[in-house]
Amino acid sequence: LTRIGFSGSVEVSLKCLVELQACHLLAVPFENLDVFRKRKKVLEVEVLYERIVDERRGGWCCELNGLFAWLLEELGFSVRIVSASYFNPEKKEFNGMFDHAALVVSLGEQEYLTDVGWGNVNAHYMPIRLSEDSVHKQPGGLYKIVRSGSYWHLMHRMRDIVGHHREELNRVMDEETWHVVHRFDTQARELEEFQERCDQYQTDPEVMLSVIPICIIKEEEGQVVSTLTGRRFTTIRFKENIDVRTNEIDLNDEEINKKLEDVFGIKLEEPMEIEEIMANLKIEENQK
Repeated sequence: LTRIGFSGSVEVSLKCLVELQACHLLAVPFENLDVFRKRKKVLEVEVLYERIVDERRGGWCCELNGLFAWLLEELGFSVRIVSASYFNPEKKEFNGMFDHAALVVSLGEQEYLTDVGWGNVNAHYMPIRLSEDSVHKQPGGLYKIVRSGSYWHLMHRMRDIVGHHREELNRVMDEETWHVVHRFDTQARELEEFQERCDQYQTDPEVMLSVIPICIIKEEEGQVVSTLTGRRFTTIRFKENIDVRTNEIDLNDEEINKKLEDVFGIKLEEPMEIEEIMANLKIEENQK
């Protein structure tokens, strides 16, 4: 609780769950830096606690949600880890099982999708009630959950974008359009069931997490997201139906490590050499 800056009253309630998720997202970054430091990710609560709490690091989905599930259970919540799959808009298909670890928390007869480890700027800031087509307004926009067979689909309403570092991705939405973020079922899973996929994502060159250093954290009560992707630092401010982006491009290692400490709260014993990582990646791409 100290690690995530929670100082409220602990009780098994929606109010407390909302505060816990928000505190976690504001304090603990999604990050994959261990991949580039040759430190294997081990999905055991003791290991995750040492890294995230004692060392004040972040992690990715199965690490962050795995430890958050443990915390919720310790506080008396009924929670289960569930398997979710990212929807790839280019391939127009879902990734495989155990692609993403999410949480479902039961409060009485109502269940809530809870997540502190979705590695994208559109991560929902508050738990979302599992009720079909009910629209939820949050700092990052509008969300809803739609039932499809044995799965629930998390949907996010597409928003205008200005200031994208790739100019062709700026957009103005002329009509209401929803896109699928991921799908999930509600079957309880054990954390170790995600280890094989976690191992794959640390080494698979087709997976972005294994080739480019990434950090993401929310700020200002979820109204702002800061991201570090390779040598680019981006701040996204959520305004009414519009994402306003500002970018700092081609940062050097000194600037990157300062961002890691000042923005993401990550202070490493040995600084990251991201300039070299990105230069090697560029060489590999040119050789293909």
